[in-house]
Amino acid sequence: MIKTLLFLLSAILGWGLHFIGMPIPWMLGGVFVSLGMKISGIKGVKWPRMWRNYGLIVVGYGIGRYVTPMVLDQMLHQIPGIAGATLIAVMAALLISILMSKYEKIDLHSTIMGIMPGGFTQMTAMIDEDSRVDANIVTVLQSLRLITIVVSVPFLVTHFLGAEVTKTATSLAVTNAVSFWLILPFAGVTGLIMEKLKISTPYLLGPIILAALAALYTGLLNTAPNWLLATAQLSIGIYVGSGLEPQKVKKLARVMPSAFLGIFSILGISIVVAYVLSYYYGFSLITAFLAMAPGGLGEMCLVGMSLEENVAIILTYQMFRFLFLNLAVPFGIYKYFGKPLSLPSGKKI
Repeated sequence: MIKTLLFLLSAILGWGLHFIGMPIPWMLGGVFVSLGMKISGIKGVKWPRMWRNYGLIVVGYGIGRYVTPMVLDQMLHQIPGIAGATLIAVMAALLISILMSKYEKIDLHSTIMGIMPGGFTQMTAMIDEDSRVDANIVTVLQSLRLITIVVSVPFLVTHFLGAEVTKTATSLAVTNAVSFWLILPFAGVTGLIMEKLKISTPYLLGPIILAALAALYTGLLNTAPNWLLATAQLSIGIYVGSGLEPQKVKKLARVMPSAFLGIFSILGISIVVAYVLSYYYGFSLITAFLAMAPGGLGEMCLVGMSLEENVAIILTYQMFRFLFLNLAVPFGIYKYFGKPLSLPSGKKI
């Protein structure tokens, strides 16, 4: 009953946001409704992880299909910019983490894992591997970062960077290429295989890689149906919003000003770097900003799709940072703080 109400209210709000021209309206509708219901004290506001994964498969396909042979050639000429932008984002997050840790007198290890942009899944998963980490700090900071960025980036690009949202995705539709329904089952299987291999966010990364390979091989893939993409966004948004626990937020209320200051500082740095990338490589400022914004690969690509920006460029920058955060950053954390201390047997955070 709660799940049905949650979905219906999210769909209604998503339609309203779509009507007024907000990017990723269905995802934002899910975030706002689920978070609002939790704050109001309604019990049982949860969303199955697998339903979120189904949404990620659809979104992953929609993102990966943009990687065509012509686009790949364009990407290879931007390796310096991609690597430089990623390092700047990570170094900015480290500096903000150090300052926040000293000012608020909270654990540096936990703060770094909480502030690191785009690493929600990896950082929260690492909580279970090290008893030294404060699970509340990591979960609350990562949740705040993710939700704040998902909500604020569409507002920034439409009101301050001059973006115009397309009225419908129909103008972007492709219907005369390889069928979406032919690729979708293989995308789901790829996600399942990557999950068995314990690869982070397998149901997003797997379909992206499969769709990208299919697009490179065939040259073009059909777009996913609008109704299915809207449903996928709703599912992802509800899952994100329902993951924030009001009780944990209350315990860390004193660090909220510093947390938001850090989040918006990273956004400010992203805008500065975006100006440089836009000037040097020639793509739009909005594309450059979405490529730099620390809001997650899927979310920023969805915003780019709704604004008819260069999704392939956004995907390239976000994908590189995604891989860097999920491979290099955990190694660096373990190298600096030492090997993780295992939790006592049977203990769960």
